[in-house]
Amino acid sequence: MPTLLMIHGIGCDGSAWDVMKPGFEAAGWTCEAITLFPDRRVRENPPASLPELGFADFVEAAAAEARRLTARDGAKPAVIGHSMGGLIAQVLAERGEVSKAVFLTPAQPKGCAAIGLPVAWTFLNIILRQDRKRSYKVWKTGFSWGVLNLVPKERHDAIYATALYDSGKVYGDMTDGIEVDERKVTIPTLTIAGSQDRATLPKGVRKVAAKYAASPVKGEFIEYPNHAHWIVDEPGTDKVVADIAGWLGLAA
Repeated sequence: MPTLLMIHGIGCDGSAWDVMKPGFEAAGWTCEAITLFPDRRVRENPPASLPELGFADFVEAAAAEARRLTARDGAKPAVIGHSMGGLIAQVLAERGEVSKAVFLTPAQPKGCAAIGLPVAWTFLNIILRQDRKRSYKVWKTGFSWGVLNLVPKERHDAIYATALYDSGKVYGDMTDGIEVDERKVTIPTLTIAGSQDRATLPKGVRKVAAKYAASPVKGEFIEYPNHAHWIVDEPGTDKVVADIAGWLGLAA
């Protein structure tokens, strides 16, 4: 069975994929939903060492997992990344660590950023401090408004309860911009936007799609009008999974 490496977003862990995984497994994929640095990225009382982690450390951890899966299976895994994980997945695609890649409401690389008031409000508590030497958890009001805006309100508290502290250095690195050379992306890619996304604005995700449309293997793009940032677990997510599984099965 082919393997699908699943990379979560900032402030999340591998459980973010719990709703999507069964659909991919039913389509024949072995799903590996990793959690990056689970000893430091925790729900409460993060260790002082957490802000030492930068975006490059996240990439290296994900790449090591991709190589482990390649050695185990005798074939490179496919990858799907959500939000920050979508940016990590772009770097893995550039580096040739994976066989095909899905960027799900991804954070944008350098040259594709789209920052607006919705993003600022979602991450206001982090933006106001901008300290790379601190640990941060996105504030509850911003998370509810900017990430869970299409999730029924009665579920917001339970989802926010799973949120983790993350490294200020990672936030800073992404703000500075992560370089990805689309000319080195020689595998099939699929970029997905949600038209009602307030955390990774659709205009920015469209720029990501345009970037990889210029790759040696032309990337594909889907925008869902009735989805937002928490596309991993919104009403209608089952259709998104079916579409992605179909693309994964066809992409060569």
